Amino acid sequence: MPIIRHLVEADHAAVAALWHDAWHDGHGAILPADIVAMRTPATFADRLESLAADSFVAEQDGTISGFFCLLQNEIDQLYVAANARGSGLAQRLIENAEDELAARGVVTAILQCSAGNLRAYRFYSRQGWTDTGVETLPLWMPEGTMQRSHPTHVFAKALPPRDTQPR
Repeated sequence: MPIIRHLVEADHAAVAALWHDAWHDGHGAILPADIVAMRTPATFADRLESLAADSFVAEQDGTISGFFCLLQNEIDQLYVAANARGSGLAQRLIENAEDELAARGVVTAILQCSAGNLRAYRFYSRQGWTDTGVETLPLWMPEGTMQRSHPTHVFAKALPPRDTQPR
């Protein structure tokens, strides 16, 4: 059973690689080819630097199999390695993220799901998240590139107060 813990510097390369692979798997067919081509392992490593302070990983036997990042009241990223899908890890990660936000006093959490990412959309819905509608939101773009946007489902979930530590 993987442990979920804060990301540390030694995790960065493994998380960037996992994020790259999982992002391409979930988004590669739904976003324009030029954007997909810009999403290299190096761009994920660069982006991780700004999110690292509030990121968490799932680790088992020295292998990172999933991660999530928090940003204020938002689960900003949540990804699971392909070989861990179907294992219940994604559910553990999202529950841990919800617990962490609730422990910080967040009452309503949000997350974003790119329109067309049906696997993620179904997962969030099964976890009790409510689709509040589709907005055309900016995509994260590598520095020096033109800003782009994409239709995105914005999910919300009321978080009950938690009396326990995050899982």
